[in-house]
Amino acid sequence: MFILGGVACSNVALAAPAVESVIPGIGQCGTEFTLDLVGAGFSDQAEVMLYSTGVACVKVKAADENHLAVTLKAEADCRRGSHAFRIRTPQGLSELRIFRVTPFRVVTATEPNQTPAEATPVEKNVTISGVLETADLDCFAVSLRKGEVLAAEVEAVRLGENLLDTVLSVHGPDGKLIQETDDTALFGQDPFLSIVAPTDGTYVVQLREAAMEGDENSRYALHLGTFLRPKFVFPAGGRSGETLQVRYYGDARGVVEQTLNLPPQSTGNTFELHAALEGVVAPTALPFRVSSFANVVEPESTGGATAGTAEAAELPVAFNGILQKPGELDRFKFKMAAGETFQFEALAQRLGSRADTVISIFDGEENLLVRNDDDGSHDSRLVFQAPAAGEYQLQVMDKRGSGGEDYFYRVEATEPRPDLTAFLPRPNRVSQERQTISVPRGNRVMTFMAARRQGVDSAVRVEPQSLPTGVGNFTATIAADQFMVPVVLEAAADAPFGGSLTKLHVTGSSQGSTVAGDFQQVVDLVAGTADTLYQSAAVNALAVAVVEAAPFKIRMEEPKADLAQDGTLGLIIHVERSADYAGPVDITFPYLPPWVDGPVKLSIPADKTSGVYVVHAFPEAQPRAWPICAEGRPGLETSPDGERAEGPVMPAFRDRRRNRTRSDAIVSTQLVTLNIVGSPVAGNIGRVSAEQGAKMKLVGTIERGDSLPEDLVATLEGLPNRVAASPVKVSPRDGKVEFEVHFEPTAPLGTFESLVCRLSGVIEGQQVSYCIGRGGVLKIEPKGGVVTDASGRPLSPLEVLRSSQK
Repeated sequence: MFILGGVACSNVALAAPAVESVIPGIGQCGTEFTLDLVGAGFSDQAEVMLYSTGVACVKVKAADENHLAVTLKAEADCRRGSHAFRIRTPQGLSELRIFRVTPFRVVTATEPNQTPAEATPVEKNVTISGVLETADLDCFAVSLRKGEVLAAEVEAVRLGENLLDTVLSVHGPDGKLIQETDDTALFGQDPFLSIVAPTDGTYVVQLREAAMEGDENSRYALHLGTFLRPKFVFPAGGRSGETLQVRYYGDARGVVEQTLNLPPQSTGNTFELHAALEGVVAPTALPFRVSSFANVVEPESTGGATAGTAEAAELPVAFNGILQKPGELDRFKFKMAAGETFQFEALAQRLGSRADTVISIFDGEENLLVRNDDDGSHDSRLVFQAPAAGEYQLQVMDKRGSGGEDYFYRVEATEPRPDLTAFLPRPNRVSQERQTISVPRGNRVMTFMAARRQGVDSAVRVEPQSLPTGVGNFTATIAADQFMVPVVLEAAADAPFGGSLTKLHVTGSSQGSTVAGDFQQVVDLVAGTADTLYQSAAVNALAVAVVEAAPFKIRMEEPKADLAQDGTLGLIIHVERSADYAGPVDITFPYLPPWVDGPVKLSIPADKTSGVYVVHAFPEAQPRAWPICAEGRPGLETSPDGERAEGPVMPAFRDRRRNRTRSDAIVSTQLVTLNIVGSPVAGNIGRVSAEQGAKMKLVGTIERGDSLPEDLVATLEGLPNRVAASPVKVSPRDGKVEFEVHFEPTAPLGTFESLVCRLSGVIEGQQVSYCIGRGGVLKIEPKGGVVTDASGRPLSPLEVLRSSQK
């Protein structure tokens, strides 16, 4: 037995694995390569869970708890770019991390290479893995012939670890600067450039951090070679299954025209297009759209507000253009029938354009009908319903009136379609808390399942397609008026350690037709201040694992009584501890229905096996059946005098320090149904007055309904300081409740509008309470300030005035 963070336990396992760094974070397709992971919680039992195909794990070897060598094999046709993964051990699942795949051989930068004289000679078409320390410059020498093209591109932020803002430059054989690039519209803080060598000789490519800062974790991958490195492709999309003539802009070669054979199926979102020229494929992709509808391309710059297309297009269609001059407005004609509705969505900055689009729709008389600027990004989106059949015009402009070669756009006009996505809500955007599910053997855990709907007017049903062996299946039903629901997963006691990247079947309906959705998880990898996001990863599977048994299990009794509006209900929680765990358990409710609350936590001491958590419903709570569950985690020991033992509070999130040995045991009860109902009792207190130092009888009425306890105790709440009333018993036959209220001589003067009578009782072993007379008013007067009638009833000010006039 030992004390860990104030928790007495002997079977506390190491925390789930954590990956802090992936070195070098990139490998070559068609080869085996090793990634060195730095973090915590590693062992030879670790498994690499890969979200994408084309890469397989060959070997895993832990040097110690903080270092794990992972050998991967990437197929020759493996997708270039980011690949997401997690590490699984019997203790849990790591955060999601990524590595990149390049078509080029990966070499490691060697020091010293701080000056052009020390520049490391490199071949063309290689990827260099390096680190920028504080005040560091990394220089690389490349031999070029006159007229030969050299492209250079940095991946630093896109490695998904740090906000490394780099500056890339090329110097000629004479040492003079030829080109320098900092940020780009396409890749943000990851710069790229290309040059045509003006003469034979050795050229120096130099890389530095923008502010000359850096550290041992400031890693980058620098691609150098003869590859085509355009800024964008135009048009930025096309119809699936067709051949498309495109132009690549921004490469040192000038505009490069090519014919693309587009995939046979629409991708429904952005497609990764790798530019290729003379057998050399670019190491990173351009965003490109593959759609089920045709393109309309502006014939040339209009230079003003004149319509850019002569023929009116049939919708759906994609309008493509470039705002080549400052102040330019592009117009496109299209036809719509009366009552037809179409969505017009601009794609510009999301495709690497510098344009901040504003889109507008005009009728044939040049009347503005609708306009939109931003819609969740700097790209515009609007929905337009035609008031009459005829021709209309779409206008595209830059919000700032800017223009140029790279101010391109694509506006997709499509019929609005229902969209449905299930996901796990993120309680903390800067961490990956609650984004995986680790189920202890013989126990339960909970998660939240949420739905993002567009045009879906029904409940959403979410079902897993494959869970780890020994984990029971579940179905989550998210009502039409709900955003998320709790879900509980349970593993058998003999479930083998293992994990799966589980696909989820997501369905709903729109106007009676079935809508098939999917699951998506977006992970912020590199975030900045003010919700700025620099790099993220999106996956479509949920990571679930069976892990080591927890030292306790919790269970909640199914509520036998209802929770009334403006009432309370005691939920009974039981704890079953393992033989070698004797510590307290903290119970929390991560989810309660709207307008229902309770204590921050319920602590069940080490010498107790159950506790009561009291939930309170506000009058606004919605009557319905709600699924709820509770979570339990190791609590803090208390000393014999009742004070908490020394030791840090056990946080709900995982820290990322190495050599961690605290428990991550968080388990759940089963789901139970909490029924919220209207109050079965009503009553009234009214308005009363009393003097300081006096006592008075306060009488409230009671109107009983069904489902009440036989015996109730009435408590008068909302009294000011130095005013007291003892609780009284109320029998089933009573139609009123009478309190004797005592006022101290120093009771505060004034009017108090917070009186309420609480009726408390027990139904089948569960504590319940109901409130009546809420809003009762008590007025305290100075001694001699209350006037009564002959029966002793206090008179109102109006009654006092009338009696004085008689």
